[in-house]
Amino acid sequence: NNLVDIIDDSFYDVGYEEIGEPMEAHAPVEDWIEFYGSPDRMPSMKSAGPWHVDGNVGGLYKFENVCVTNNIDAPKPPELDTTSRGLLYFTNQKSMAKNPKRCVPCSKPAMNSRVEDRWDATSDSDSDLGHRCGMKGLHAMFASSVEDYNDCMADSENHKTMIRARQNQSTTRAEQIRYFEEPTLLLQFDAHDREHSLFDTLLTYLPHWHKWRSDYEGVPFQSVISHSVEGCLTHSRNWFCELTHQIQAFGYAREVQWERKDTTLYCYKSLYYNQLEYQRDLNHEGLVTKAVMDDFRDELFRNFALPAPRDMSEVWKKDAQLGMKRPLNIALCANGENGWKDLDKLVSSTRSMKKYQAVEFNLIDNFDDLTVAEQATAFNSADAVVMATGHHESDHFANAIFSPDESFFAEVGCSSQSLTGNGHFMSLLLGTHRRVTKCAEQHAGEEICVSCSSEGSFSMTGVAFQALIDDIMKRQEQKIKFQRDSL
Repeated sequence: NNLVDIIDDSFYDVGYEEIGEPMEAHAPVEDWIEFYGSPDRMPSMKSAGPWHVDGNVGGLYKFENVCVTNNIDAPKPPELDTTSRGLLYFTNQKSMAKNPKRCVPCSKPAMNSRVEDRWDATSDSDSDLGHRCGMKGLHAMFASSVEDYNDCMADSENHKTMIRARQNQSTTRAEQIRYFEEPTLLLQFDAHDREHSLFDTLLTYLPHWHKWRSDYEGVPFQSVISHSVEGCLTHSRNWFCELTHQIQAFGYAREVQWERKDTTLYCYKSLYYNQLEYQRDLNHEGLVTKAVMDDFRDELFRNFALPAPRDMSEVWKKDAQLGMKRPLNIALCANGENGWKDLDKLVSSTRSMKKYQAVEFNLIDNFDDLTVAEQATAFNSADAVVMATGHHESDHFANAIFSPDESFFAEVGCSSQSLTGNGHFMSLLLGTHRRVTKCAEQHAGEEICVSCSSEGSFSMTGVAFQALIDDIMKRQEQKIKFQRDSL
């Protein structure tokens, strides 16, 4: 079904990751790339799509004969957004040719205000643009040709509109075009937030990956391009890139090199787009199933060589048969100076009590200091994870995918709530999530809650902390008892 028919300085360059000295990149001359030295040499194009790649699995679409631009405002503070692109869609519709704002992308607030995130959906707040908005992360722009696009972008009123909406694009004036003959995947993800890269990008892609990995032909595209992180398929150590590398998410597709020149426009005969935020709340049921998640995590456990298996039931049964009792391992993270104050003192005083001699406390000051493999091992080795959250700190909980089934997660903070706490997501891990928040004005002394400061940090009393540890111990005992009684 055709959805169209149905309905540079280094401070600001925060969206990219480079290795070594910066060098001008040159796309290699290949038989699958056509190069046009000027727009007038570009053959006439008519765009088509988007179509669902798989009608039974949503979130992945295919376009034909389109070009992609890069939003140069979004990666700058305060947004630090590495996911926003423009899609240049070629059409000969007379109504569009008469529209002076045909090339102006909708603003991000306008995209977010729509009832449904569909390609053909318009926005009331950007109704003066007179065209469809596109999809989140892929803002629609229209033209009849590359030359027409250049003329439209050169209009001073259009330029002012894009500045106000923070939708300045690169390329704004195309002097040369690279046209990719091979099917290409446009890979977009939040390079600064693990949780958002997992929930907004990977969970949409996983059902397709799960299906393709059993197909003889594999993925339907031969190349991948990403402006979120350069070198994602090759040398990047970004968290999302490490995961996709370990599971061979993109098969044997090559990574497209791209050059940072405002005058080069990248166009594609066949472009695949993994819809951003499609599965953020996991509200499209039946796609990310337990089988899909288990296969994904089994690949990670195997390729990261994690010490604990995903399914610990056989380990617990063997322990019960031998009469062994393993120490309870609790990983705790304060997340720096602006996180959980005096967590180290709470751990030190609690550890010295006889009641907690069988508890191993693994105190981690800041997860950002750990490599991806070290983060994975910290979560995998723990029976329970207790972590301070706030702002982007909650994104560390994305590492829950490395934890064995039936793990416990306590999210401690004043206001933020992680995506990982989603009940459906927890059910896929057979995990338990508890959120510890700000104390009420009148609360019992043993209530598990935190006191918040104006600086954004928080603290917890020793009594409340020990009550939290007692709750974790009780849950662990219940798990072990269940396994022992089932023998």
